[in-house]
Amino acid sequence: MKNILFFIVLVVSLVLDATVFRMPGISAFAPNLVVLGIVMVAILRGSRMGMIFGALIGLMQDVSFGPFLGQTAFAYALVGYLSGYFRSLVMRESLLLALLLSGVSAEVSTWIVYGVSRLFAAAPTSLHLILRESSRSALMTMIACVILYRIYRLVFLVKPKVKYHSDSAGV
Repeated sequence: MKNILFFIVLVVSLVLDATVFRMPGISAFAPNLVVLGIVMVAILRGSRMGMIFGALIGLMQDVSFGPFLGQTAFAYALVGYLSGYFRSLVMRESLLLALLLSGVSAEVSTWIVYGVSRLFAAAPTSLHLILRESSRSALMTMIACVILYRIYRLVFLVKPKVKYHSDSAGV
């Protein structure tokens, strides 16, 4: 049930990212909410779920808005898998881990999309512009992570169930 809710949150993030945060006054300070959501899936659910959710949302974004099919899906799947992998290297999740992973993931996903576009000679932006844009997006995503981390953690964290055995109760 929480996976379906996670998917709905990611779709809403995709819609907000593609519509509201593309308005001229807001677009300069827009966080990448989709990457933030994928990072939170990977931190709270693991690398496999992060990769699956990243690929699905990236494919939806490619079908709706992208020039190539699979470009953003690959970037988001890689970001989801790597975020979950780095989460497994750390003992427990924290705000600092989420903050660092969301910033690095926003930067990496932007550079992967730019690299694939550049590979097919379809990149309309210069290297200087993409460097400035990716850094700004990473910073805004990290600020959004500080604001949204507690909400994601409260709603989506699966707590392990404690089972008591009857043989230990009779001691």
